[in-house]
Amino acid sequence: MSKYIKMYLRIFGLSLMSEMTHRENFWTWVAIHTVSLASLVMFFKVIFAATTNINGWTEFQSLLVLGVGTLIGGLGSLTFFSFMYQFGREIQNGDFDLKLTKPIDIHYLSAFSYVDVEDFIVVPNSILLIIYALWKLNPSHILLNITGFLVMLLSSLVILFSLLTLVQSLAFKLIRVDSISNFYWSIVNIAKYPAKAIRGISIAASVLLIPIAIISSIPAEVLFGRWEWTWIVGSIIAAVGLFFLSRRVFMSSLRHYSSASS
Repeated sequence: MSKYIKMYLRIFGLSLMSEMTHRENFWTWVAIHTVSLASLVMFFKVIFAATTNINGWTEFQSLLVLGVGTLIGGLGSLTFFSFMYQFGREIQNGDFDLKLTKPIDIHYLSAFSYVDVEDFIVVPNSILLIIYALWKLNPSHILLNITGFLVMLLSSLVILFSLLTLVQSLAFKLIRVDSISNFYWSIVNIAKYPAKAIRGISIAASVLLIPIAIISSIPAEVLFGRWEWTWIVGSIIAAVGLFFLSRRVFMSSLRHYSSASS
């Protein structure tokens, strides 16, 4: 485990050095991400200026979901989201062949090859929003809630990583899966909204909203003290099951890989 942590820190350092060669670009992204989150906060403020709640969700509970969803997106950018952008290109260009020769787990090396440092500001911005929403909600048993939240946050990241692994496994056969990857990114963005507040929809829509609700709404609920054990246990089971399934699919698909240079 320590080997993989050291490798990630090395990748992070190299990515940071690369980004700092164009500092203007980095600070531009800092401003863009900050303004973007502020715009979403204002959107919720406008919505809740006309109502006290939406299907049981108050303004600050909704802002907490926004903060949690944004935090998850930021942590994903700092860890495995590069898997979404670079993997198909590496297979297409033949760069993936070099990774196969390295003495490290190929799944890890494929997913954690680069850190999107330009999204670094997303993490502190989202934490500030979470703190603001919690201050307004003032939930009891905050330390217990934070502990449960961290478990659910990890569960959500594992689910996202596993879903991305399943999507990218298709690249071994299809090479380019950009359209599916874009759909995956849409799920990440939609997760910033309280999906559990949406009611009166079709069964097909519910099937799509359930994983989105698990990603951000459930961790946010735990954080403000709403412990729904069916959802919590379901999220953990989904994370464990999807991880082992996705890894099995990825390693199985790897056996059918044909080198681009052959």
